[in-house]
Amino acid sequence: MKKILLGLFILGTLGMAQQNYEVFVKSGVKISQSEVDRDSKEIENLINKEIIQRYNREGKKIIVEKATELYKKTIDNSINEIMEEVPKKQKQTFKDFTQKISEIMGSNMLNELNNSEISISKVLFPEKDNVKVELLFKSKNLDFDIDEIIDEVVKKSNISDDEFKHLEKINKAKLDKFYEYLESRVKEEMKNTDYNEEILEIETKKVNGKWKLEFDFNTFIDETIKYIENSSNNTDFNE
Repeated sequence: MKKILLGLFILGTLGMAQQNYEVFVKSGVKISQSEVDRDSKEIENLINKEIIQRYNREGKKIIVEKATELYKKTIDNSINEIMEEVPKKQKQTFKDFTQKISEIMGSNMLNELNNSEISISKVLFPEKDNVKVELLFKSKNLDFDIDEIIDEVVKKSNISDDEFKHLEKINKAKLDKFYEYLESRVKEEMKNTDYNEEILEIETKKVNGKWKLEFDFNTFIDETIKYIENSSNNTDFNE
């Protein structure tokens, strides 16, 4: 279906060496190449100002703050639930251990939200004064096997199975090595993991000679936060 839809468009001759997006004009639309070049540039500038720059300047900060709050709340609730099953003499050691792991994981994963990117992917002219723009959202895939990483780090730290079952038996030197190896391993995982890519299609129309976006930035941020909240509510850290 995607190939069929794109087949209805003719690739414009906008200088691809200067742009990172493609421009398509629907067959039959009466528009000159110079108009396509001019309008595409005006739309690009508008989207950069109203969406991309605002996202980098304001949106990321709001999203990271909310995600940090939800992450801490979820982790604290999960630790408190697990603590009910932990023997009394191991409670404090277990709590310190799990909080440190959560801190390492959280700081690295939440930092990746700051590295998310928005860019223009395609500009499509189905009509002369009505343009569709595809925005590409790229962010790191954070869905990796933390249990496997911890097992790997435990072995590298020379922590025995018995010690891991009784955390109070692990000496500080081994614990420090464990946290150091974990930090390094998580950073490595973050570096090597693939990107998730999502496409958001928005419309822009020319009104009285000026391009106007059919897009509400605040609604976009609110919807993103709702998505994070739903993801947090559906995550079970006790599994």
